[in-house]
Amino acid sequence: MLTARQKQLNDFIRKVINKKGVAPSEREVARHFRISASTAHEHLETLREKGYVQKERGRARGLKVTEPNAEKLVLVPLLGRIAAGRPIEAIGDKKMIAVPQSFSWFPGGKCYALQVAGDSMIDADIKDNDTVLIKEQKTAENGETIVALLDNNEVTLKKFYKERGHIRLEPANKNYEPIIVRRGRDFEIQGVVIDTMRGEKEVVMQLQEHKKAETYKELPLDTIICGDAVRIMSKTPEDSVDLNHVYNENCLDTMAKMPDNFIDMTVTSPPYDDMRNYSGSTFCEFESIVKELYRVTKKGGVVVWVVGDQTIMGNETGTSFRHALYFKQVGFNLFDTMIYLKPPRGAVGNNNTYWQTFEYMFVFSKGKPKTINLIKDRENKDERKGDTGTKRMYDGTLLKLNRAGYSKYGRRTNVWKYLIGKGHSASDKIAYEHPAIFPEKLAQDHILSWSKNGDIVFDPFMGSGTTAKMAILNKRKYIGSELSREYCEIAKKRIECL
Repeated sequence: MLTARQKQLNDFIRKVINKKGVAPSEREVARHFRISASTAHEHLETLREKGYVQKERGRARGLKVTEPNAEKLVLVPLLGRIAAGRPIEAIGDKKMIAVPQSFSWFPGGKCYALQVAGDSMIDADIKDNDTVLIKEQKTAENGETIVALLDNNEVTLKKFYKERGHIRLEPANKNYEPIIVRRGRDFEIQGVVIDTMRGEKEVVMQLQEHKKAETYKELPLDTIICGDAVRIMSKTPEDSVDLNHVYNENCLDTMAKMPDNFIDMTVTSPPYDDMRNYSGSTFCEFESIVKELYRVTKKGGVVVWVVGDQTIMGNETGTSFRHALYFKQVGFNLFDTMIYLKPPRGAVGNNNTYWQTFEYMFVFSKGKPKTINLIKDRENKDERKGDTGTKRMYDGTLLKLNRAGYSKYGRRTNVWKYLIGKGHSASDKIAYEHPAIFPEKLAQDHILSWSKNGDIVFDPFMGSGTTAKMAILNKRKYIGSELSREYCEIAKKRIECL
């Protein structure tokens, strides 16, 4: 039995022999398939062991095509059960996959299997639901496809390139961005892909007495990033997410139901620095949430993250900056740093500083924003129609110009001011049952700026339901998550009143 890649190599060798009368060299095979010489050598050795080719020693082009011999199947561990952004559920002691014996053993190394979810490696002939066979090793050559462990708890399947000052993990799909691993970030190679088996040909076996070998205990597989990665066993049919619904659960549970590249924009203000008791809720899963937001956000989608800092014993926490830097580390662009300006309501922990009147509104994007509708309500000093003029050039000649005019109103600055408090933050009385209302106008202005009619708007900390309300009023769909049952009821009542 040949895998898809091995069949391609075998067909290529036959074609070259039929055309030129001699077999290709290992370097020619590597160059043709854009793989490393060592990977080409391993593929050819596998074909030899399976009986598809023979090789004459001492000859660079000593390959001969032969008929295959029957081959014994062996069992390889199918490691872990993983879903996007959620902890591992180990199944290594119960699941095995049957593969040809020549796949499963290499000098100085062990093999294991992983099932692939996603399409970011599709141009490397690794498709959704394929099974990849991994040779366990800690090093790789540029261009090899590896299992990469990031930050001690994230795993992804990408092509490896070691470059000056960083490592680039490159997807094989133009719709995905590469992951850049800079110095100081935890990174480890867990293995190199040696072959791929099509999803419909895999054989999974239940073994009651099999025990997981010690070799695989140090292969942590926790989180999927960048729109694809490895997971074992597909999601169950029950895993789905409903539009126009507020889920009374952790936002990680809600996002786990979402497919990759699903959300158009997110608008939220997380419960940072424990500044208020939001019905007993705490915020201790920031990094996991950001990674999941990246996965579920569409290419060109936007996340608006409204956050500030608490002052403790004269020292500001710096939470806002740490959040912004981590979003960038995961892969988001910091498209704009905006200011939410409000009337002074206290010093937020320090009466020896100037009045605190703002929070940050970080606008993150997954690549270039796909929707930009800049609000133009700032009144210009005057307005004028376009006209013509001239400009004196360096050589003394005159260049004729057509100068554009400008209208009465121009685009805003990135400092947005809103009145807050009763009668200002919300247009309904129900909202004030919540301790920290998200201003309706702020949510609406961002929704109008970064999304279009019919888009899906997500709020992972829905609170009183302001984001959902503004999404409905502006003809968008919404999804929300909220841990507090009390706040879910507030949001539900506000939505039902529309």
